[in-house]
Amino acid sequence: MRHLSVKRPVPLAFAMIAAFTLMLLWGCDKGESSHQNDKKHADEGAAEPASNRIDIPPSMRQNLGITFVRVEKRPVNSTIRLPGQFEFRPEARREYHVMLPGRIDLLVKQYERVKKGQPLFYLDSPEWQEMKGELVAASNAMKRSHADLAVAEATVDETEKTVAFQEERLASLAEAQVRQVALEAELADKRNTLPRLRAELESVRAEFDAAHARYDVMLSTASSFARIPKNELDPFDNQHAHLESGVPPWRSINRLTVRAEVPGIVDRLVVTNQGWAETGALVLDTIDPTALRFHGDALQTDILLFSDGQSARISPPPGGSINLQDTVDGTIEIGFQADSAQRTIPILLIPAEFPKWARAGVTAYLEVFTNGKGGDVLAIPEAAIVRDGLEKVFFQRDRNDPNKVIRVVADLGESDGRWIEVSSGVMSGDEIVLGGVYPLMLASSASGEMQAGGHFHSDGTFHEGEDE
Repeated sequence: MRHLSVKRPVPLAFAMIAAFTLMLLWGCDKGESSHQNDKKHADEGAAEPASNRIDIPPSMRQNLGITFVRVEKRPVNSTIRLPGQFEFRPEARREYHVMLPGRIDLLVKQYERVKKGQPLFYLDSPEWQEMKGELVAASNAMKRSHADLAVAEATVDETEKTVAFQEERLASLAEAQVRQVALEAELADKRNTLPRLRAELESVRAEFDAAHARYDVMLSTASSFARIPKNELDPFDNQHAHLESGVPPWRSINRLTVRAEVPGIVDRLVVTNQGWAETGALVLDTIDPTALRFHGDALQTDILLFSDGQSARISPPPGGSINLQDTVDGTIEIGFQADSAQRTIPILLIPAEFPKWARAGVTAYLEVFTNGKGGDVLAIPEAAIVRDGLEKVFFQRDRNDPNKVIRVVADLGESDGRWIEVSSGVMSGDEIVLGGVYPLMLASSASGEMQAGGHFHSDGTFHEGEDE
């Protein structure tokens, strides 16, 4: 049988080499003191007991990829873990359409971050010029109504004063027993004119109100098309201000400016720069990257285990650069419609704050605590536990020396599939080795020492002795 040379290590070979390196460091650390202690205890015939501590200097931690996770309290026996992903809420997307046809002059680029009120594009529309013409006509009609109303009110007022004056004069002549037939006829004529003049005044007032209403409607229409508030198009706030002030701002707007209504990131640019857009066409849209929610899917058979307002936690997937304990808490809402094809029901969570790694489309897990957060126990990830013979062990960072870890025989309880209860030996906040645990196990195996030498076969197994 031909064996594989040690020069081509497989993954297990790398682990064995790393473990052997640890043993060398461990042995070197004790070498000098062991030589002295051997001489000291030679006469006593006593052997030095094996230590359960392993040195892990920074260089070794970096080479072996040793990482740590903290012991935390979790409701292990009442946790349901659901796969899911982050997604945008419906209100995250804001679309910008044109209400008038015209040429588009883009002011932003795709994926550019924009602030509220920032200009997005200009719209040069011929119909806007026509609308301005209609506004001019409505404005002039409103101004004429002011003049017509003033004339009608003055006519009625003058006639009423003339009638009152003539009545006083006829009364004075009557006291002097003098009669003025012509004056009496003129007074009667004025009195007969008053009802008609008052009716004309009411008609002019109605036209006055109608002219202002037409202008207000035209201004509201222009505000809707231009996406500009009415008080910015025309800041005059009383009926007679138009006669006293200058030109309203809408007269100087030759092209419309569409601004960002909410902060966000430009997503799609549907119309090219200097392109023509028809009425109602979509020009661009923006996305608010913070308007996220987490969408998990639960089996329909578990529907009675969930209820609105239950405590839950978003947890990142294992591995990679994301800290396993970079989680966020919140409460869930159950979707109102199940998926009949997948036989699942949506479980949604919108936390107050999101972790830095949260992006739309990023997958993670939703841990729902079916009995609340009561019954918390000390727990560590199952990935931190490794079997050594008949024992299950993990490695705890020394509280007094961060460059050492302690081999601990695990006293385990219940598991939720990812975290497992540790019944003794640790406290909340202790650091446990997560990455690089296998080489540490080899370096501290139950025999207390590594094999003296050997070789690897093609199947990755290690054998003692020389390769024959």
